[in-house]
Amino acid sequence: MRNVIITALAASAVTLFAFQGAQAADAVMDIPEAPAADYSAPVVKDWSGAYLGGTASWQKGKFNRQGNKHANGFGGGVYGGYNIQDGQMVYGGEADVNYSGVDATANGFKAQQGVNGSIRGRVGVDLNPVLLYGTAGIAASGVEVKSPVGKDDATLLGWTAGVGAETFVTDNVTARLEYRYSDYGTKNFRGAGVTSGFEDHSVRLGLGVKF
Repeated sequence: MRNVIITALAASAVTLFAFQGAQAADAVMDIPEAPAADYSAPVVKDWSGAYLGGTASWQKGKFNRQGNKHANGFGGGVYGGYNIQDGQMVYGGEADVNYSGVDATANGFKAQQGVNGSIRGRVGVDLNPVLLYGTAGIAASGVEVKSPVGKDDATLLGWTAGVGAETFVTDNVTARLEYRYSDYGTKNFRGAGVTSGFEDHSVRLGLGVKF
């Protein structure tokens, strides 16, 4: 009789453990799966197309008439152009028109830069979303000169070159920082009885819209 009771208890224990194991297995199977990660690939910006923008600039220049007459100041303007993108390479053309009140006065001589602008080529590398570029082309500037014998104004023609970085702020708004050196050549201002040229270094901060 004792053996029968021990055998029955052992069978009950085995049955209980088997039942608990089955319940644990069901609980594991019922654990919900983690939701799949919502991954979106970064949006690749495209620089192709037309654009317009405006700039504010700071200039450090000099009028080279009988010794350098240094002239520093602020300016501003508008720019526009067209880009073509081929892989990472971006190239196109750009023009700008600006106004600067930069002037220099010394020993009865006064020279002032006025309206100026350029037509340039532009070549860059797209690092998404930043475009690093170089630019170069022809540049022109209006200059007025006053001296003890009179005054005269003329348009100086020369060249400009520089480098810059531009980035997307939104899908169609860009911001840029650009450095340019411009040499506008030399002109004879007959009415003032002097010959002078003008050159400058400029840093330009711009905001544009891409179409």
